[in-house]
Amino acid sequence: MIELVKENGIAVVGAGYWGAKLVEEYLALSKKLKDLELRAVVDGSPEALISIGDKFSLPRSMLKRNIDEVLEDPTITGVHIATPNETHYSLAMKSIASGKNVLLEKPMCLVSSDAFRLARSAEKNNLVLLIGHIFRFNNAINKVKDMYEKGAISGVRCVEMKWTSAMSPPANRDILFDLAPHPIDILNHIFEEWPIQVYAKGHSYERKEVGKEEVAYITLDFPDSIISSVALSWLHHGPRERTVNIIGEKSVVKIEAVEQTIQVFEENNVQEIPINRNNTIESEITHFINCIKTNDPPINSALTGIMNVTVLEAMRKSINSSTAIKVIGS
Repeated sequence: MIELVKENGIAVVGAGYWGAKLVEEYLALSKKLKDLELRAVVDGSPEALISIGDKFSLPRSMLKRNIDEVLEDPTITGVHIATPNETHYSLAMKSIASGKNVLLEKPMCLVSSDAFRLARSAEKNNLVLLIGHIFRFNNAINKVKDMYEKGAISGVRCVEMKWTSAMSPPANRDILFDLAPHPIDILNHIFEEWPIQVYAKGHSYERKEVGKEEVAYITLDFPDSIISSVALSWLHHGPRERTVNIIGEKSVVKIEAVEQTIQVFEENNVQEIPINRNNTIESEITHFINCIKTNDPPINSALTGIMNVTVLEAMRKSINSSTAIKVIGS
């Protein structure tokens, strides 16, 4: 029997916590999209591969220890990279050089110069390089963006954001590059602006090591005198928070980003904005596949990834120097 190969074969690279979520989403979505198929999962850990294979009843032939096996497979048109941050650049560059379209989880890279090189390589090879800024696909965030663009939110003065929870710090990660990409991208997505200047303070209470902060507080200055504060923490007990408060001249708009709820506070009134919650991972993967098919530019493009890393670098410099840092390119 001849095996029918779907047009868009995808490999997930990384079989950790997030990789497992992606595998589940690709398997589910492949039942809805006739031209999508998950064809491989790649991880250097045999234990991780066995675990994910057993969890989803995957054939052993789909489980790969080496990404080269995937990059040599002509039936695989795209790779979704969900590996530790420090591996993003090398794996994405290798994938692009092999002619594969790439969905690369945030942060795009750890250094903006590497991010520029990745973007240029994808451009020269006419390949999709889409960065996993997942909140661009969040229906609540997009509703607020629409409200702002239509003037329903006026006279914006400041934005307060909290990305906090109680958890063990991920190995070899600092909270800036792990959590801050989301608030940075949400601000850019809603307001179509990048910060002009950042000031950040952070501390490593648990690991007591510079560069491995578990808590950070950041102030970002935007055009039109808009100020944003971002609180990041892995040490906050109680419920996890992923909140955005937009303080305008006459109202406050509160977004619960994960729950996808919106409340508008105006004088003594509270209005609930109805939202149809969506599966943001499914929406992002669908967008990736459509970009591959049409060659249209993604809404979470390499350019947004580059600027996001540039802002992260400015935050890191601010923590290290205890001074405000101008954001290059804004």
